[in-house]
Amino acid sequence: MTSQTLEDILITDKEISGYMETRDTGEHLKIKRPSEYVDAVEQYFSTDLMGGIPLPFINTDKDFKVRMGEISVVTGYSGHGKSAWLNQCILGLMKKEKTMIASFEMLPKATLGRMCQQTGEAMPNYDYIKDFLGKLEHNMYLYDPEGETSTKKVLEVIYYCAEKLNVKIMVIDSLMKCGIGEDDLNGQKAFANKLAVASRDLDIHIFLVAHSKKTASDFDHARKFDVAGSANITNMVDNVFSVHRNKAKEEAMLDNDFDNPVCDQPPCTVHLVKQRHGKGLEGRWAFDFKPDTFQYTEWLS
Repeated sequence: MTSQTLEDILITDKEISGYMETRDTGEHLKIKRPSEYVDAVEQYFSTDLMGGIPLPFINTDKDFKVRMGEISVVTGYSGHGKSAWLNQCILGLMKKEKTMIASFEMLPKATLGRMCQQTGEAMPNYDYIKDFLGKLEHNMYLYDPEGETSTKKVLEVIYYCAEKLNVKIMVIDSLMKCGIGEDDLNGQKAFANKLAVASRDLDIHIFLVAHSKKTASDFDHARKFDVAGSANITNMVDNVFSVHRNKAKEEAMLDNDFDNPVCDQPPCTVHLVKQRHGKGLEGRWAFDFKPDTFQYTEWLS
């Protein structure tokens, strides 16, 4: 056996210089000619543009469907019902695919309690609750975090649920509760990018709840660039929904000011302010809202 000298086992800068540029990563296999994409492009027109899972509302069906490999931001001002609207969406979507909710805003019992109410029962009894939760058993999971949350934990949950539990639709509620500082714009951008990569690599759909920046008026409707934190977040995701409760109408109704024109407006509207794929259209949908059950139904003027 030949003895080794110190020079034999030391790795020098000269040896590793340029290694990353010359190592075989297999990336060359991903370089293809256009003709190799015939089937994929046909699928794009026949399935990707027209396919997807509809939200559980008639008025949204023509504008939007949930497509795998995408990430959607649901935004809105505090108290405007973005989480409640999204949870009702999940109640419909779970009939088609397995779902997971990671809420860092509410305890699992509160999330499930509100979803139970959204079936139309304001104060359900034990038997009603047991029957409702039994129906969720095979198509819904909830992440119950312990201690502080981090982006690493959230990503681990996403990959575990997709690879081990075959979950296809996930909710992260909310961005600012994922262990990223409110002023850490680079951290928010990096996390949003990792979520986008995960949605594509795992072929899943991720709903990310993100608060809107505080405004002087509670009557305003949050826009795409009103999402709190890094402006790059809405640039990096595929879809952006903005949920708005008509606070002006609520005040007028409380004041018995029924002649106010605002009383003729819908109690709640949801704007699809960005849609990168699909039909590429934006949408605006009117909803009625029942405060006692947190239910959203199509608004009929």
